[in-house]
Formats: sequence, C-alpha cells, structure tokens
Amino acid sequence: MAAAAAAALVDNEFRAEQVFKQLEDIGAKVFFEKQLTSSDVSASGRVVVPKAIAEQYFPRIDTPSGTELSVEDAAGDTYTLRFRFWINNQSRMYLLEGTAELQHHYHLKMGDVLIFAQKEDSTIVLAGRPPTKADAQKKPPVRRPSPTPAGRGTARREQPRGAKDRNKRRALQRFGLSGDDVEPPVDGVFRVVAPDSSSLQEGASNVSQAKDGRWVATLNLGGELYQAFFVQQDDALEALNAAGYAAQVTT
Repeated sequence: MAAAAAAALVDNEFRAEQVFKQLEDIGAKVFFEKQLTSSDVSASGRVVVPKAIAEQYFPRIDTPSGTELSVEDAAGDTYTLRFRFWINNQSRMYLLEGTAELQHHYHLKMGDVLIFAQKEDSTIVLAGRPPTKADAQKKPPVRRPSPTPAGRGTARREQPRGAKDRNKRRALQRFGLSGDDVEPPVDGVFRVVAPDSSSLQEGASNVSQAKDGRWVATLNLGGELYQAFFVQQDDALEALNAAGYAAQVTT
C-alpha cells in the first residue's frame, strides 16, 4: 500500500510538471490555483472565483448575469464559459459557470487543482492537474485525541449534550457574553454553512424563518450551502433574487 501511494505521488508530480511546461510553452503565467471542492466538481460545472482574483484578472461586469467568456486550455482548445456574480450584501461572489467540459478533459475530481493563467494578450487559460506533495503540505494537520497511555487512567468519556451546553454557557459568561453573541449576525452577509450545522437544509435555494424570528436566505451552490440572516422577510427575498435565484418561502 505504501509503495503504491508513493508511486501515485510521483506520477502526480510528473503530470503536474507536464501541465506547467505546457503553460510555459504558450507563454501563460499562472496567477491563481484552486484546489477543487465537491461543489466545484458538481455537474453544474460552477466554480467560485475569489473576489480579489476575479476583479484583477477577469473582465469587468456590472450585472449579476455577467458575460460570456472565452478561455483556452493548455493545449490551445477554446471553451465558452459564463462569468457572473451574485450579490453578497454590499459585496460580490464571482462564479465561473460551464467548466464541466474542461474539467472532464483534465479528468478533474475533488481535491485536484484548477490552474488559472494568463497569456500576454490577456487571454485567460485554465488547466487542471492532480494534487502534489506541496498541496498536501498546505493543509492544516488533522487534530486527533491523544490516546491514554497504559496504566495512566482511562480516556475521558464524551460529555452528554446537556453538560456540553452548560459548559459552553459558563465559558461565555466568563467573558460577559451570551449565546446570542455568537449566533450569526443579522447583517445580510452570506456565509458558508458548516456541514454539521443544525441549520443545514437540503434542497433548492429558499427563504425561511428561524425559531428566533430572524429570516434566513439559503443559497445552494452545487451542494455547498450559504446562509444570510435578515430582520425582514422582504430583505431576505430581495437578496436571493439579487443573487440570480428564484426565491421560495418555506415553513
């Protein structure tokens, strides 16, 4: 198993070098790389582009529907994508749609890397590569509970949910905070919903009312959920519509 993993890593390094060599040969300079998430490699072919990158290297767009964008791959083949954005309170989230064919060309899957590059004539070039050792080193280490050494007592038992909640309240009180202080603010800003969040909702983008009376706009981007909180239902509906999604109210 270890030998197979090592061989795969060496193969990945070689394939990545080949892609970079192709980009160099056509005079394309890499300006950004993104390790793909599950939503990036979904059937929709929609990839989220960081705001700073989008506004520096991509054409200016003034409406959420955006514009068609012609890009090339490292071999010179052309693809027509859509570059657009949705409103995130006073900011924007930029999206590149229609990348499924290009991803299929490079056999990309979750964890692989999409390379963004630019030629001297400003043409955007997209290419794909497998993850390398350098990519693995960028990830923070996974924290695991330390095993209890033999003869030094037993491992701590998992606290019941009620005890966890009480301890959390006490910890907040020590800093003069309440549970409301750590709830998502009612500011209209879309934030990623943690996979294990109790507020996670499956299905299409929608607007719903939370138990505390706040209105929640939920945006589903290829299975990756974003939520923003509002005082008024109309504000939540307007935010979802501004993002380019038909809003529906759920109860």
